[in-house]
Amino acid sequence: MRTLLFVWIALFVCLPALGAEAIPTTTRKVVLQKDGDHYRWHLIEAPIAPLADNQVLLRVHAVSLNRGDVDMLSGGKDRDLTGFVAGTDASGEIVQVGKRVTRARKGMRVTSTYFRNWIDGPASAEIEATGHGQSIDGVLGEYIALDETAVMPMLPWMSYEDAVTLPTAGLTAWNALVSERKPGPGSIVLVQGTGGVSMFAVQFAKLFGARVVMTSSSDEKMAKVRATYGVDEGINYKKFPEWSKQVLQVTGGHGADFVVDVGGKDSLAQSAQSLAYGGSLALVGGITGYRGEVSSYELLIKTAQARGIYVGSQADYRRMLDFISKHRMRPVIDRVYPFEQYAEALHHLESGDFIGKVVIQLGPAGK
Repeated sequence: MRTLLFVWIALFVCLPALGAEAIPTTTRKVVLQKDGDHYRWHLIEAPIAPLADNQVLLRVHAVSLNRGDVDMLSGGKDRDLTGFVAGTDASGEIVQVGKRVTRARKGMRVTSTYFRNWIDGPASAEIEATGHGQSIDGVLGEYIALDETAVMPMLPWMSYEDAVTLPTAGLTAWNALVSERKPGPGSIVLVQGTGGVSMFAVQFAKLFGARVVMTSSSDEKMAKVRATYGVDEGINYKKFPEWSKQVLQVTGGHGADFVVDVGGKDSLAQSAQSLAYGGSLALVGGITGYRGEVSSYELLIKTAQARGIYVGSQADYRRMLDFISKHRMRPVIDRVYPFEQYAEALHHLESGDFIGKVVIQLGPAGK
């Protein structure tokens, strides 16, 4: 592990700088604007503020969207979000560094991380309060200042569009499957829907040799992911409201060894009932709300466990990148929008009619 860490540090600090770029004095960015009881995205142009000593300036090439971007529009916070910069995940190149920065250098191709300062170990209240686009300003702009503890190097062979899907959805799915134990040949993994986290979970699970069961309201989307990404069984939860019974049926009564729950309040009961004995329920999302309950009875009689997953640390990120690099895994991207179509990209995310990730392109495509 120590050798691996040294390799990552060497990669992170010693990559050669790219060609110099003239930095403008202003940048376009998308912020939240009050719209009745809610908020909407609004494009503005604002000065690029001087960097703090521990910050880097990122020329953003791509931003990927997450469910949390939609949740922020509903307001409900204890503060006015007017002017709050949207977006959680960015990729780009570092064009300027603060004078005390030691973990990064000009010219590096990097992604942001969801949290800053979460290097390793468990989360804390201090870390939890630094979620980009949630607790602190986000990254949806042409030039964004980030703390040096909030960037990670990109895999050299990945495009900006591919790499930007990893910081939140990729890492969440990774930790949902490997935090306590990993799937293996013969394991059964249950995923919900075809969004970013679920599709990453599908890809990781299949590479581990597991069997994958998917629930969705769309037979068409399930047919596509079964044909393209190797999902083994599909269950339409609209046709089978008590879909846990179908999970047990298609698994011969075994149930799911790993359940990745993105539905939240309305799906938790069925997720718990789908568990195999000794199974693991990862709570990663709240599409229907976050105030759901998990049956202690289901966990107790099956000697199962339920765990909350809130993205992960940079150490987790490194382990995920090593796995992705080993398998040359390409993330599933549904559609890439130009920056000028940021509103259409958000609407596409809100519609739920996609498979994988929705990405906004702010700079030149590819590498």
